[in-house]
Amino acid sequence: MPLGARMPGAWISLIDTEYDWKYHTVPQARCFGRRIAWPRGRLLGGSGSTNALVYMRGARSDYDRWRDRGNAGWGWSDVLPWFRKSEANPRLAGSPMHGDSGELPVVDVPSHDSAEKLWVEAAREYGLPFNDDFNSGDQYGCGFFQVFMKDGERCGPATAFLDPALSRSNLTLITSAMATRILVESGKARGVEYLHFGRLETAYADGDVVLAGGTVNSAHLLLLSGIGPADELKAAGVTAVHDLKGVGRSMQDHLNCVVTFSTHEKFGIGGISESEWTDAVGEWSDKRTGAMANPWSTSGGQAKSRPDLVEPDLQIYGIATAHRDHARYMSIVPGISMFTVLQRPKSVGALTLRSADPLMHPAIDPKYLSDPEDSDLTTLIDAVRLSRGIGGTRTLAHLGLRETSPSSDAVNREEIATFVRAQCQSIYHPTSTCRMGTDEESVVDPATLKVHGLEGLRICDASVFPDVVASNIMATVIMIAERGADFIRN
Repeated sequence: MPLGARMPGAWISLIDTEYDWKYHTVPQARCFGRRIAWPRGRLLGGSGSTNALVYMRGARSDYDRWRDRGNAGWGWSDVLPWFRKSEANPRLAGSPMHGDSGELPVVDVPSHDSAEKLWVEAAREYGLPFNDDFNSGDQYGCGFFQVFMKDGERCGPATAFLDPALSRSNLTLITSAMATRILVESGKARGVEYLHFGRLETAYADGDVVLAGGTVNSAHLLLLSGIGPADELKAAGVTAVHDLKGVGRSMQDHLNCVVTFSTHEKFGIGGISESEWTDAVGEWSDKRTGAMANPWSTSGGQAKSRPDLVEPDLQIYGIATAHRDHARYMSIVPGISMFTVLQRPKSVGALTLRSADPLMHPAIDPKYLSDPEDSDLTTLIDAVRLSRGIGGTRTLAHLGLRETSPSSDAVNREEIATFVRAQCQSIYHPTSTCRMGTDEESVVDPATLKVHGLEGLRICDASVFPDVVASNIMATVIMIAERGADFIRN
């Protein structure tokens, strides 16, 4: 496991490396034709080894909505036991909402920077209540997100679940391999073909074939295997073996809009010197403490873009740095970046084949900001006002915050809309390309997670979400994996 996957403060360093699939969207029409980065983890644990470690389940209403859309058994009361099963939460173990003996440690960040604490106080001054537990089903308010970490180090899917199982006699782990096709014979998945150091290999299944490649890779592999919309497959040069028109459809993602403020006060992870960086890495390496034991993504909350809303529609963060574009461009001075994430998008996109070549990335088109009533754009315009409101509180006044370009150049509503379209970015929560359901556009059966119309093929990852939940998605992915494992056992 690379250092950036273990050190909480270095997760951002894995983006656009050999540990990243380096996906990008197709040009987004409502975003001035920009191709937007979609990092996905390309190592054991997938994106659970490269993300910002935040553990959030979503709202009670997310799962009740799933249930009411035809997915019996997926309401909040149904899924809560499966969240609790995986969880080991020392602070909240006494709560009926939490578990204390699961494989996944869910903990508070060991120490928060003064700027993170200031941001939470500013959010409270702005009017958000303090929320001590974002995983109770009610996410409204501000505070500190919990993370999956153990003794100052990431403890995600690979560490918590896979490592303890590697000694099992019925488990063979093959790395540096890429699945290229599911083998389907007489309506049943029999195994997979995969490339391994340039050689095409085959693995046959005694029982079910289970896909866990994620929202992009699971849908892509189905399409490469001839499982999907027959007319689209034919156009890409793939022979259809099972016409299933929902594969690749229903895609959703969370868009993020960032307003950044700089300051000359010394705090946070932004603007640190080379020697300070070296010292922080050294402290973490020796003791698993200090600035690099903090993923710098946990001072946050959920807010409403308009006061008349029943539930929050924005996830917000106060990131103690003025770095830009997820640290692709680093600031030389300290600051605070206000992230506002569109939690309940109305826009829906699709993933399609560019070619029958399995090494060619699929076409990823989330169709950002395309909903006909412009609800998504309106929400993000209001989000800029919210970020400025928190930045302008008395709590932060002594910092002398200065809003930086390009958001500082956007004054009226039309200019803010242009800023949103020109600068919005994915926060990396894509879902629903193989969504569960019982309608003709669904891909898997909610009672079994089996692919409709085929024997021996299941999917257990974010691609089966009926729609995206209003939070980070990894906790929900693990819950789905727990349920999938139980379906297989039974």
